[in-house]
Amino acid sequence: MQHDVVDNSEVGKGAALAAQTAAGARDLQGRAEREIQLMDLLAFIYLQNGLPDKAAVLMSARDVLQPDDPNALLTLAVAQVRSAKPQRALTTLDRLALLGAMNATFHLVRAQALQAVERHDEAASAMRAFVAMRQQDPSSATAPAQPPLQSDIDAETRAVIR
Repeated sequence: MQHDVVDNSEVGKGAALAAQTAAGARDLQGRAEREIQLMDLLAFIYLQNGLPDKAAVLMSARDVLQPDDPNALLTLAVAQVRSAKPQRALTTLDRLALLGAMNATFHLVRAQALQAVERHDEAASAMRAFVAMRQQDPSSATAPAQPPLQSDIDAETRAVIR
């Protein structure tokens, strides 16, 4: 009967390689998350400084990297409305509705986009939905001048960039 001899040094090297690979993957994931946060922050800065076209391009690229993020889609829709592309904003808002993320801010942005394409009755209905939801939970809506942000951007950061 022949027994295979296992070289413990080879096993140790394999375990070390696996640990390095796992650590490398965590580092890449952390870096990707930081880059996404940076994109969110830069888009917010663009919106605050009257550059909605740049914000829309940036948020479109971000959507490719991390699709179907409700906050990112809402920010993209805000940028599209402000850059005079209300039809694109409505398409983005439709995607958001399919995700079930229809909070008060969603209805506000939708009302603005509908008004811009002269669908006044629907815009009024969306505005009524905004007011009703805001009365139910005032914290569920962002002030109209403030685009939606990722929750990772804290109040101190927002104060600095204003």
